[in-house]
This record gives sequence, structure tokens and C-alpha cells, in this order.
Amino acid sequence: MFAEQLRRALLIAWLIVSAAIVPLLAAPFVLPPGTIQSLAPRCAWKTRYGRECVLCGMTTSFILISEGRLNEAASRNRGSIPLYAALIWNECMALWYLGGGMQPRLHRTEGFPCRS
Repeated sequence: MFAEQLRRALLIAWLIVSAAIVPLLAAPFVLPPGTIQSLAPRCAWKTRYGRECVLCGMTTSFILISEGRLNEAASRNRGSIPLYAALIWNECMALWYLGGGMQPRLHRTEGFPCRS
């Protein structure tokens, strides 16, 4: 019973996170780059320690990816393209799940008369 409750809780958390990712991926297509840059938080690591963190340049990279400028995006943050691809894949899987794509499959013999 605990395992089923845990599975259900993780599923709900995944769907909530997936719903939160949609505006992040859609923003570069509907908002001007300056607006996105002004809404993005300032990097706490860079502010506190004066060095870039692993995610520095990611906002700019995502904007560049949405414009099809992949080389420039990779130069801003080399992890941006794999992360963007992973987020797109996650959204596809969430849509597939919500569309019933991950429902239990029928066994081959189900629905056919038994042969004895």
C-alpha cells in the first residue's frame, strides 16, 4: 500500500513540475527577450561569490535556442541544449501520459478465447 501511495505522490509531483515547465519553454516564443531577462532572477552564486554557476547563461541560451541559434546558445552555456531537449522530452512524456499512453497494456492473450 505504501509503495502505491508513493508512486501516486511521485506521479502527481511530476505532473505539477511538468505543468510549471510549460511557461518556461513557451516564454521565449511569446515574450520579448528583454522582458524575459528582466523577469529572470539574478544569479545568487554570481552575486555572492563573483563567479558563474552551472546555470549561468541558461536564460539567454533558452532564448537563443527558441530563435534557432544553437551555436550561440551552446557558447553561452554548453549544457543548455541537452537540458532544453530533456525538458521537451519530459513535456512530451507528460502529454503522452495524460493522453492515456502509459495505461497498462493488455496481454496478447486477453480478449481471445482460451484454447484448451
